[in-house]
Amino acid sequence: MKFLVLALVSGCVLSGCAWGGAEEKQDEREQDIEENSGEGQALGKEDVSGEGQTEGEGQDAELSGRASGSKGWPENMIEEQSFEVELDGWGRAMFVSASPENGTGEPSFFLLKGGEKVYTFPEKAAQKSDEFVEVSAVSFTDYNGDGKKDVIVLASYQNGGDTWNEAEIFLQENPDNMFYMDYPDMESYRLEEKSESGPSFYRDQFLEEYLSAQRYTDKISDITGTWVSYMDYVNSLNGFWDTEQQLALLAACRDKWMEDVDYADDRYCFTIRDLDYDGQLVVIVANQGGTGNYTYSRFYELDRDGNLNELETSFTEGDSQPDIIEDEMTVYQIFSAGGMRDYYIVYDDIKLAPDTYMRRVSSLCMQNDFILETPLASQTTVYEENGSVIQVVSEDCNGNMLTEEEFENFPETYYGNMGCSKRVEAFCWMDVNSLAGKSDEEAVEVLREAY
Repeated sequence: MKFLVLALVSGCVLSGCAWGGAEEKQDEREQDIEENSGEGQALGKEDVSGEGQTEGEGQDAELSGRASGSKGWPENMIEEQSFEVELDGWGRAMFVSASPENGTGEPSFFLLKGGEKVYTFPEKAAQKSDEFVEVSAVSFTDYNGDGKKDVIVLASYQNGGDTWNEAEIFLQENPDNMFYMDYPDMESYRLEEKSESGPSFYRDQFLEEYLSAQRYTDKISDITGTWVSYMDYVNSLNGFWDTEQQLALLAACRDKWMEDVDYADDRYCFTIRDLDYDGQLVVIVANQGGTGNYTYSRFYELDRDGNLNELETSFTEGDSQPDIIEDEMTVYQIFSAGGMRDYYIVYDDIKLAPDTYMRRVSSLCMQNDFILETPLASQTTVYEENGSVIQVVSEDCNGNMLTEEEFENFPETYYGNMGCSKRVEAFCWMDVNSLAGKSDEEAVEVLREAY
């Protein structure tokens, strides 16, 4: 469950700042959007061409009902922005626009069936100082991609010499795509009008503020397709950056994690993973070399404010660390009370003396922004001058003796007994120098390849 920091949300949107995330292609459902410009249109049926039919030919009993003065039709109705439409859960109904009776505040919108008002769309409190000008456009489409047809309205207002457009978006929420279940702290922005005879619509007032702040309210086509960028923005405010945003941030602050090294620099590489299933990418940087073939590794992750932080580890300074620059690693996964956890099996080959070598096997796991190494077993081998083996000693982390076969199979025995599943994951390690001289955009491409 995600929780939103509302103070940050309100401050950012109302001041007009936002994350400039890339727009994605519109959903196929948005390709047949019905956009009504309000220019020279008369009361008519919803039409895929965007031109409402004129009153007369093809009209049904709904229109004749108005002509006979049925009580459901308001006197302040805006005929050129009222349409017969098919809406989920309502069937064919008349969508009626009506100007505010006193000329200030928001227009009203209704659904009529059989000449009777069956639903009133949610309205905000009137702004007494703003004079209503017109409803300039109405569109019926699945704006948020949840399979339910929504309603988008553009209305114009003026105050003194200033004139502007505002968007009103009436959403039907699919139970399988409950946006406010993920962000319960945004409930105060939700404006809903319940219905007794059909499904209700709601307005996300924060979304409407976002569209105004981003100047997406000049025409309907500016609004369609913006749900993805809006969700990216909401996510980013609470630290849930999408992959592309994280890669861009990691590229922009790469000087912090690709610092110069003057030791064990035979290999100096990085890769990118999500180590704990929280959606946050971790940059793993490792340098390896020297006579002892030592490896030193560092782990960096973005926090919810977009700042890069180095993660703490259980490594002891000065001790040899696992040789993690490998193309593949065996991973054991278990579901625990703390969520899904991965244990990456890693090895460390150490030269203890000219004729003595040790091979350690351990696992790495990220828990609560901490990299934990768990020692499993070790094997020491002594060689003669001609390279033949004199002695092999294997033992587990508690000092219990193991055969060579038991040593080789120890990770499987250890994590298999815990009920972990096993898989092999590939890693793409990139040379840190491959980022030298790159622009931020070029660096993102390199990071994307590593990820």
